[in-house]
Amino acid sequence: MADSRGPRLFADLNNVFKRDPNIDEYDILPVLEPTHNRSPFLLQEHKLGVEAWAVKVLMKYVATRLIGWRSQNPLVKFIDPTEVLNLTRALILFNPDNYTAWNVRKELVESGFLNIADDLQFGALVLSKHPKSAETFIHRRWLFQQLLDHCLSSSLDSNGSVAAVPENNADSSISMDLIDVDIVASPENDGLLSMDQSLECSRLFKLHTQLEMRVCARAAERYQCNYHAWSHRIWIIQHCLNCSLQVLLSEMKETEAWNSTHISDHSGFHYRQFLLTELHKRQEKLSLLSISPGQLVHREMAYVCDLIRSYPGHETLWYHRRFLFCFMLNTHPLDQDTKLSCKSSNGFSVYRDQGEEALKRHKTFLIAQELESVNTKQKLESSSKYNHMLLGKYVHWLQTLLTST
Repeated sequence: MADSRGPRLFADLNNVFKRDPNIDEYDILPVLEPTHNRSPFLLQEHKLGVEAWAVKVLMKYVATRLIGWRSQNPLVKFIDPTEVLNLTRALILFNPDNYTAWNVRKELVESGFLNIADDLQFGALVLSKHPKSAETFIHRRWLFQQLLDHCLSSSLDSNGSVAAVPENNADSSISMDLIDVDIVASPENDGLLSMDQSLECSRLFKLHTQLEMRVCARAAERYQCNYHAWSHRIWIIQHCLNCSLQVLLSEMKETEAWNSTHISDHSGFHYRQFLLTELHKRQEKLSLLSISPGQLVHREMAYVCDLIRSYPGHETLWYHRRFLFCFMLNTHPLDQDTKLSCKSSNGFSVYRDQGEEALKRHKTFLIAQELESVNTKQKLESSSKYNHMLLGKYVHWLQTLLTST
């Protein structure tokens, strides 16, 4: 027998969002049984609290009704789209990994019934309670992909040529001033946007991209080693910001303070490794700013060595140091010269061999130098037993590199 409280709880939840559509955080209150004849939804200063007993009843009702509608059950086949949207909201709030609910919202976006901006706002609310929800991040990437596809098609249509998106420059970023994105879509708005609307949509797209970076930062702050949040941040930089040089440099600077206070969060350091790798691919552009990838890597090495001294006994820092040292070995200018000589004809094989020997000697020198550094400075500063063990593993790894060089 169906619980008669389900429809009332569903109506109460909908009324809460009508009263305050800007709810930015919610949580479950440890109230296992109803103790009064009042609504179990408590709203204050854009924060929503839901009594635990109501979650089970509400979830059973909305899941049954939504699945029944999805399977075209005659009793619930013809539900108003607004109710369908509210059903997905109630279900996702407490079960964000429900594929069916997210897919229904995708269909509502494609039909123009649900605004992309509103769906992004709802996803940010879900992440306030479930910061590691993979399905939520996947859905957000889908939303941004819709924006990007519309951006590119609208940019080409409005400019009348392919010049807006150069084919011969894969690194070129999308000119946001030339993009018109219908972020707040509606069924009635099918015509071409005016120039003022186009500029406004461009501004909104940039604003949503900036807000998305903050959403990623909050999710990473709420859940340690949040791989999904950092991976989503990488995706935004790659697909929405086109790995812009200014963005990469800015991210290196902004995440330094965050990593200094989250020294065991490997996902955060992996993000910095991504930034360094992308910056290395843009050596020519960096040279225009009088910056070399080598300077960035050496600065990062000094940064992580300082963290190891200040916070001994954290394995994440030592693994980051391994990455940096490998990066230094494999991206040295001598390595580039050797690769160029290897492309020469057979007549220059002597020069190629000499280049390879010079590179081998240089790598051996760098490894020996690093071994000397950790065997003197780090060993003296290794205060804890665990940090001494991590130091020993790093030295063993260097010795393995030395023998294989």
